[in-house]
Amino acid sequence: MNSVESNSTQVSLVNTRHFRLVLIGLLGTLLLLTEPVDAIVDANLTLHMFQHIALFCLSMVFGYGLERILVSKLLQLKRITYVGWRAFTWVMRFNSKTRGLIFAAVIPAIAFSFWHFPPNFDLAEVNNTAHALEHLCYIVSGSLVGLSIVAIPRKWKIVLLYFAFMQAGMMGSMMLVWPSYFPIYSASQNLTMDTALMMFGALGVIGTSSAMLKQLDII
Repeated sequence: MNSVESNSTQVSLVNTRHFRLVLIGLLGTLLLLTEPVDAIVDANLTLHMFQHIALFCLSMVFGYGLERILVSKLLQLKRITYVGWRAFTWVMRFNSKTRGLIFAAVIPAIAFSFWHFPPNFDLAEVNNTAHALEHLCYIVSGSLVGLSIVAIPRKWKIVLLYFAFMQAGMMGSMMLVWPSYFPIYSASQNLTMDTALMMFGALGVIGTSSAMLKQLDII
């Protein structure tokens, strides 16, 4: 009896922790999209770039928390919404077959590459529909990563994180060659953003290098 009560308490605590992750991801995402914050961010290219990263990361937190909650409540989900249950179990099966790499690597790479191509980036600055669609892509791709985290092999998690930082650093260093990579912003704002992104990537690579080498059994 005590064992059953203990297990029930542990499950309750786990669900509470995951529910908090869902709230943190959701509220953080909404905060970044509120008009005062969004307007301030749009006026500064560096803040704008890191808003995109933050939207992606907060959505990832939301997606992970949601996936953990739904896994523990599959029967309830099926009773409440059969369509939702079918969609979620399809995602689980797909992630199992692909080790989560399609949702965790391919889709985010497409989303970030498309929206940071200068003409598309600039369009999102002057067109409200494109701007909303851009943010939606980051939110959806981040949520899909969160839904896929459990399915990703442990070694691949650190490798993907390492390469994400490496790509950010390379993008920043590459854009230093073009002072007006995003023409809608001034050359000085481009330079500041390029430098900040390059430093962000470099610090991330330094911070994850040791863990990646250990996971790959190199050290």
